[in-house]
Amino acid sequence: MSDEEIQALNQITAIIDEKAAKYKDERHHMPRARANAEKEAIIKLLDDGLSLAQNIRPQPADLIRDFQRLRSEFVRM
Repeated sequence: MSDEEIQALNQITAIIDEKAAKYKDERHHMPRARANAEKEAIIKLLDDGLSLAQNIRPQPADLIRDFQRLRSEFVRM
């Protein structure tokens, strides 16, 4: 496991946290097109984070579960 991978995963996690919280707070006031675009961007970030986390050894199992749960939540929105 390289420091670069861990640092990238930490950055992706911070971005996901920020964007997901903002989306949940503001989605009802956003135009539909913007809400859909932001939702898709967050899902893409979650996919990237999952991919990176699954390649790190040892795998951060809690973070992987959190990303999977959050991804499922966003897909259902």
